[in-house]
Amino acid sequence: MPEATGTTPPEEESSKCSIISAVSDEEVLNSCLLSSPDVRRAADVILQTGYPSAALAYNAALEKAKTNIVMFVHQDVYLPEGWLRTAQNAVGILSKIDPDWGVLGCWGVRPSGERAGFVYDGGWRRILGGPFEGGQEVESLDEVVLILRKSSGLRFDQQLRGFHMYGTDICLEARRRGMKCYAISAFCVHNTNGYNLLPYQFWRNCWWIRNKWKAKLPVPTPCIDITYFGWPMIKWNVIRSLNILLKRHKPARRAADPRALYEDMVRGGIVERATST
Repeated sequence: MPEATGTTPPEEESSKCSIISAVSDEEVLNSCLLSSPDVRRAADVILQTGYPSAALAYNAALEKAKTNIVMFVHQDVYLPEGWLRTAQNAVGILSKIDPDWGVLGCWGVRPSGERAGFVYDGGWRRILGGPFEGGQEVESLDEVVLILRKSSGLRFDQQLRGFHMYGTDICLEARRRGMKCYAISAFCVHNTNGYNLLPYQFWRNCWWIRNKWKAKLPVPTPCIDITYFGWPMIKWNVIRSLNILLKRHKPARRAADPRALYEDMVRGGIVERATST
């Protein structure tokens, strides 16, 4: 992987950005990410289709990106109006405090194990976290939103197959290079479906992380802790399987209109509307 090539001044860092997404479902993309008012305010939007892994899709997009700040956003995320300005402000603040920051995101796990960030998660049908100022240092970040500086030299490991755990891996890589990672308070709607059981690909990639970063174990992730023997993974699957058998768990379905869902939260006073200026 290439090393960092230099530091961009904070005012330039926060002025322009590219939004990148790996696309597998055009309908979801159009109803969520591309319906977001702030997408049109990005300097560039790069949609990657037909890639077998997030790492391949995102590394290829990084080569195309013309801006230093790149924001990797899931296709099923809705960015409310004002989101981009909020995220850019956070980038500007953190660039002054820590010019060599590694990865930023909207949801992560702190060294204490406490979760950090501010998102609505459709799988849980609720808001996770809450608003805060600046950034909160984290061990790893969820892939729902990841923000990098192209000049940092960070790239996704293309040996990691599929579309899970690449956020944890790139945060570990950033920390290996002496860069800190942060959760920021930039509220978005992750309009995802819930799961009965998480897919095999997720658990395979957890095991891949376990083998690659064995010297760093245990590795906390926003979903589950990765340990040497994998007990948290086993426990999660046993408990979820029992809940399914006892009909205590019914997976949520994504909202047909995430914009309406967000407006309901604003009207209900659950979240405060961001401003775009």
